[in-house]
Amino acid sequence: MGSWYWRVRVGIADNYRALLVVALLVGAAGGYLTVAAAGSGATETVTRQTSSWESRGEFTHRATVRNGTTAFAEGTMLRNRSVYFFRTTPILDGQFVYGYEATGDGDLDVNTSVALRYQSVSAADEGNRTVYWRVERPLNRSSAALSPGERARTPFSVNVSAANAEAQRIDQELGGTPGDVEVVVLARVTVEGTRNGQPVETTRVYRSQLVPSDGTYEVQNDGPRTTGANQTARRTVPAGSDPLRSRAGLALLAVGLAGLAGLGLFRRSDQFTVTDAERALSAYESEREEFDEWITTGQLPDSTFDATRIEVDSLAGLVDVAIDSERRVIEDTTRGIYVVLSDGYRYVYYPPKGPELAEEDAASPDSDAGEKDSAARDDES
Repeated sequence: MGSWYWRVRVGIADNYRALLVVALLVGAAGGYLTVAAAGSGATETVTRQTSSWESRGEFTHRATVRNGTTAFAEGTMLRNRSVYFFRTTPILDGQFVYGYEATGDGDLDVNTSVALRYQSVSAADEGNRTVYWRVERPLNRSSAALSPGERARTPFSVNVSAANAEAQRIDQELGGTPGDVEVVVLARVTVEGTRNGQPVETTRVYRSQLVPSDGTYEVQNDGPRTTGANQTARRTVPAGSDPLRSRAGLALLAVGLAGLAGLGLFRRSDQFTVTDAERALSAYESEREEFDEWITTGQLPDSTFDATRIEVDSLAGLVDVAIDSERRVIEDTTRGIYVVLSDGYRYVYYPPKGPELAEEDAASPDSDAGEKDSAARDDES
C-alpha cells in the first residue's frame, strides 16, 4: 500500500481532536446558514429579472467625390462625415440598420420604410413646434425576419443639392413661410413577432436631418438609438430567504456531517489503528522528502564498512552531520541504509521498516526483529 496511506492515517490520528472540532464548527455553521436563509416562516413576493432585450437603429452614410478638387480626388469615398460638400459630393448614399439582442429566443418580422421629408417648422411656446407644411417622398423599403443578433439593412440615396432646391421651391410656392425649411431622412420600423417568448407589435421612427450651409451640408443623425427593457417575474418566497446562503449552508452542513461520520469510523475501526511502526515510517518518509537535496543514492563498497560506526537516531540528525562535515548523505539502496563518511567515522542511519515487514519479522520462528537487526548491523561492521 502506498506510503501516502500511512501518512494520512498518522496525520488523522495525531490531529484527531482538532479535526473533530473543525467538523463540528463547519456543520454548525452550515446549519445556522440553512436556518437563517429559510427565514421565519412568513412569505414575501419578490420580483426577479428573467430576461432582457435591446434594439438598435442607426443611419450610416457615405458620398463619392464626383467633381474632383485638389483636396479630394474624383472617385474618393467619404464615409460617415458630419459635413459634405454640395459641389464635390452632391449625392449622399446611406443605409438604415436595425437589429436587436435578447437573452432568449425570438423571431421578429421587421418592415422598414425610408422616406425623404420636406417641411417648414418653427419653434413655439413650451417647446411645441408649428408645422407650416410637410411633403414626403419615398426612398426605399425592405422586409426581414430577424433572430437575436441579426441586422436588417435598408439602403437609400439622396441628391442633397436637388432635395434642398425642391424644399425651397415648395416653400416659395406658398409665398414663403416664417418657419425653417428642413430636409429630413426618416426611417419607420414596424416590428411584429415574439421576443423572449413575449408578443411584440410596435413602430419606431428614426430621423437624420440634412442641414445646408454655405457650400456644405451637415448630416445630423438621430442615433445610434437604443431601446431596451428587462422582463421580470414575481414569485412568493419565504421572508428573508436567500438562495445563495441556503445552498452554501447545505453544502457546509453536508461537509461537516461527512467529516464527523468519517472521524467516527476512523476511531471505531481496527483497520485505522495507527501502530508505532506506521508512525515511525511516516516520520521517516516526511524527512526523506524534506532532505532529498542532501541525499545521493548509490552502493557503498565493502571497504567503507571498515570505518568506526556511529549510529544516528534520525535521518534529520544524519543530514546535520553531513552539513557540518560538508559531506553528502549516501543512500545505499542495496543494504537499505544511509551513511555519511567523515574523518574515519561511518555515521549510519537505519530507516524503519514498513508495517508489513515488521509483522513478518515478528512472526518469524527463527528470531525476533531485534535479533535480526543486530545481526545485520554486525555483518555490516
